[in-house]
Amino acid sequence: MRALASVLALLLALAVPARAEWVAVSAERIFPPDLPETEACRAAEERAREEAIRRVTGERLSSEELMVCTEQNDTADCSHNSTVWTMVDGDIRAVRGRTVETAALADGLRRCTVALEAEVVVPPGRPDPAFDIGIHLNATVFRDQEPLEISLSPSQPMAVAVFQWLPYEKGEAQVARIFPNPFDTASVLKGLVTIPTEAGRARYSMRVGFPAGMPAARRMVDEYLMVVATRRPVSFREAYALDDFRARLLELPRSDSRVVRKAYSIVRGGP
Repeated sequence: MRALASVLALLLALAVPARAEWVAVSAERIFPPDLPETEACRAAEERAREEAIRRVTGERLSSEELMVCTEQNDTADCSHNSTVWTMVDGDIRAVRGRTVETAALADGLRRCTVALEAEVVVPPGRPDPAFDIGIHLNATVFRDQEPLEISLSPSQPMAVAVFQWLPYEKGEAQVARIFPNPFDTASVLKGLVTIPTEAGRARYSMRVGFPAGMPAARRMVDEYLMVVATRRPVSFREAYALDDFRARLLELPRSDSRVVRKAYSIVRGGP
């Protein structure tokens, strides 16, 4: 009996492997004379990788999930964050046939085009459209130390964890679980809930903060929330490095989970 049980467990594990697929993609970046060619081509490659994952997953960011790109002429950071944002849905295991071409355009502009084939790995299964959750914030642009409130509206009962991604941090300070927490512990939601909950507000509040150490010229930063919903409660750590968090999400079957993203901006306080 023990041997038979082991075989059945192995067959069940093999029944839902991660799906891998090779796709051919290309992307371009038009850049001015003052932008280094290497940086422009890096941005083009990141766009190509982003498109490769979208081709395989079939998912596009909704208007609720679109990144906020603040008006700071920081297009390199925006491009990188957008790629990482998309790569929560899948991962690129290998790249082959990579080519880079540059061409001169009018008015001193240049274009870098990157073409490649990518092997994209996505979690097993397919998304269930009936298993979804909405997220609404009390604002999209905050001032330093203003309160943050998160409203969640599940389509059906589900276990929910909310994570905050800080792109400017390193290591396990990058991704932190902000719900459930020691003051709001009930992770299974059955209807509309605002975090902090009514009971939790008597014990704590959540406030955004402009990060210390940013250049003086930097007036705004972007931060991101990722809501992870599952049919059954899943054990998550309190903090992750971004790559470890992405790897953890890729373990969740797509038919039994949903990841919804939300961006917001923080304005530096003071004069």
